[in-house]
Amino acid sequence: MAILTVVDRATLDPEGQQAYDEEIARVGRVTNMKGTILRSLPAHRAYHGSYLIKAELIKLLGKRAFNVYANAISSASDCILCYTFFRQALKADGIDPKDFVATETEQLLAELGSAIGGNRAHQLDADLWRRLRDTFDDTAIVNLIGFGGTMVATNIFNSVLEVDIDDYLQEQ
Repeated sequence: MAILTVVDRATLDPEGQQAYDEEIARVGRVTNMKGTILRSLPAHRAYHGSYLIKAELIKLLGKRAFNVYANAISSASDCILCYTFFRQALKADGIDPKDFVATETEQLLAELGSAIGGNRAHQLDADLWRRLRDTFDDTAIVNLIGFGGTMVATNIFNSVLEVDIDDYLQEQ
C-alpha cells in the first residue's frame, strides 16, 4: 500500500492543475506515480525531464529496443511498478519479455540496463564499454547513461514511496 495517496486535482494550485491536465493530454491518464509526484511541481518537473532523453533514445533505438532497455533497468532495480509498466509495454508490442529473441543491440541494452539498475555503485566492465563504443556514438552513450540514471531515480521514487501498481497495468 502506498505511503502517500494520489493527489486530488482539486487540491492543486493552478500550476499543479495545469501539469495534471498536461499529463492527461500526454498519455490519457494520471498514473499513480504522476499522481504522487504532482504533490511537488519541482519534483514533477525534474522527473518529467527524462521524457526529452526518452524521445531521443526512441528515435535512435526504436520503441521496442528502448522498452527492452528500460525494462532491464527496472527489473534490476527491483521496482515492481516500473518493471510491470515496461513489461506491459513490451507485451503490447507482441513481445513476451521472458521468451523473446533479442537483437544484438537489444542484448547489449539489456546488459547495460541490468548493470545500471543492479550495480549502481560500480563502473561498467571494460567489455561492456567496448561494445557500447563500437555500437553508439558519444551522444547516444550520454543519452543512454543519462536516461538510465533518471530511470533508477524513478525506480527509487516508486519503491521507497511504495507507489501502487496502476489498475490498467494489472488488467493486461
